[in-house]
Amino acid sequence: MGKVVVPFHIMCKPVCGTCNLDCKYCYYSMKPRELYPEVQKFLMTEEVLARYTQQYLAANPLRCEFGWQGGEPLLAGKAFYRKAVELQKQFGASGQTVSNGLQTNATLIDDEWCEFFREHKFLVGVSLDGPAQVHDVHRRDKAGAPTWSRAWAGLERLAKHGVECNVLVTLNSANAPHAGNIYRYFVNRGIRYMQFIQILERVAGTDEPTDFSCSAGQLGRWMLDVFEQWAARDVGRVSVRFIDDALHSIIYGRSSTCVHSERCASAYVLEWNGDLYACDHFVYKDWRIGNLMETPLLDLVTSDRVEAFAALKTDLPQPCRGCEYLAMCWGGCPKHHRPIGRDPARYNHFCEGYKMFFKRALPELKRIAEYIRRGELPPTKGDTAAQKARAAGAAAARPGRNDLCPCGSGRKFKTCCGRKP
Repeated sequence: MGKVVVPFHIMCKPVCGTCNLDCKYCYYSMKPRELYPEVQKFLMTEEVLARYTQQYLAANPLRCEFGWQGGEPLLAGKAFYRKAVELQKQFGASGQTVSNGLQTNATLIDDEWCEFFREHKFLVGVSLDGPAQVHDVHRRDKAGAPTWSRAWAGLERLAKHGVECNVLVTLNSANAPHAGNIYRYFVNRGIRYMQFIQILERVAGTDEPTDFSCSAGQLGRWMLDVFEQWAARDVGRVSVRFIDDALHSIIYGRSSTCVHSERCASAYVLEWNGDLYACDHFVYKDWRIGNLMETPLLDLVTSDRVEAFAALKTDLPQPCRGCEYLAMCWGGCPKHHRPIGRDPARYNHFCEGYKMFFKRALPELKRIAEYIRRGELPPTKGDTAAQKARAAGAAAARPGRNDLCPCGSGRKFKTCCGRKP
């Protein structure tokens, strides 16, 4: 009998940490010299790409999502991604759903890239930290020049060509205090899909946060600020990742992301040469699982090394075990634990921020979840007229399987809140 494998995701880094920018808070730009000090040029070969594509598709026979990151993944070149799509068609099975997502700083986007992304239905994530005055604090190029205008031009070009895209905001000490304004800034400019990811990096050789890291208090305030604006004005029309994830946990009893899942170890990183690592935040020699050019992918993801990594999450910190919000958080990301490891006394750096958010937002989230369970568009807070109208026509309001989900995720109802758990 073959191995039974839980569906997993791989973030592929075809150029390792090579990038045309020099963002101050980037945790990946040092990976080329840390992991491969003798290598001068980083680019996944066609042989590695083919082996990866074939094995990844075989391991996820129903739905396989290819994720491309870096560094800056566009540095791999257009020919690389044309070959990637060709191999997906070659090795994909009949009836198998195959998709591609790519995260970029958008400064290299041109019309040809946009035409390719649209033709092959790539979901493109654009890294923007807000308007220029906060984006350019840390996101500069190798010459120290600001990058906002180039990144925004890339985003506008994607929109012009009809490419599906979203915005990813990395929250740091410069922009976290303004997250609510940043959220409204993007919504007012037509952005309907957003992710916010808080930054926590350590001072070298210590467990102390760097000066550009986000604090627990900043996290709690920005989550609440964004949530309150969303709940008051944008329910059903704007998708915010941390809100979608919280609703998913309420409705299905499990998170849709690794950060707040009971167990992680299902979101791997594949480096340019076929090396597989346990997680994007743990690409260190100690957490190298193996190389798919030497060991089949299915053997790698079911190895004892993966179980050892999973224990960083499943072996909960003592402060988490009696927490009233455990089912919503599960200790958060192991990278955010202080200290990192399995010390029972460790704690999540952002713990107090999460508690601040859940204490105030959870009742409203549960109210919204009840509407979504019924397939209704949740009314905004205080919208009593809408509530009455929806209550009177609940059956008529329920979306069809192929209609957009009322939660605002942008996905079809049958593949989002309408799917069977």
